[in-house]
Amino acid sequence: MTERSVICKGKIMIKEKKKRDRKLKKLNHTDRILQAAEVLFAEKGFYLTTLEEIARGAHLAKGTIYLHFKNKRDLFISVIEKKLDVLLEKIKNEIQKEDSPSNKIRKAIETQLKFLEQNRNFFKILQSLSGEYKREMEKELAERVIQKNARYLEMLRQLIWQAVRRKEIKPLNTRKLAVILVGMVHSLTINWISQKERGSLFEDHNLVWEIFWNGAKAD
Repeated sequence: MTERSVICKGKIMIKEKKKRDRKLKKLNHTDRILQAAEVLFAEKGFYLTTLEEIARGAHLAKGTIYLHFKNKRDLFISVIEKKLDVLLEKIKNEIQKEDSPSNKIRKAIETQLKFLEQNRNFFKILQSLSGEYKREMEKELAERVIQKNARYLEMLRQLIWQAVRRKEIKPLNTRKLAVILVGMVHSLTINWISQKERGSLFEDHNLVWEIFWNGAKAD
């Protein structure tokens, strides 16, 4: 990398930070804290991120964070919880526009991949939930995050069951089909995150659907 390219990259990063800061100042305190926390948790992880850094990123006093969140752990889980709520609501709204169960399943895939592409930091935070994190936050994760993931899986399972009843899909184990579908989306997102030169994650919805549909569609 040349000196000129380093300078250009630095200018771009400064410009993006200023743009992000302007957006933050327009939000209420809770959302400002959540957005600043999301960026820092994605960049540094849970343990290396401090509440002081989050407060600076949100342009607020550290004490203001405690008016909205009990502690750093509560804030970390709240970031995940809020994004999951937004994702689930988007999926529910989008699938209502479709007529058949199979079209609803396809729309759910499209919506999830598009959301993950637009919220890369959120997925990085999910991926940072190592075994140690999970053990330490087991109760909170079970009550606030894992249940939401389970609801999405159940939503897919029910759509697949409806597709089976309408003879759109073979009479296979509906829960396992839902797990396979979620697993494909998850694996593609991990691969996309790891690439230096990223294309569009959303465009992979056709690939996911073709693999799933060709394997599960009724004869």
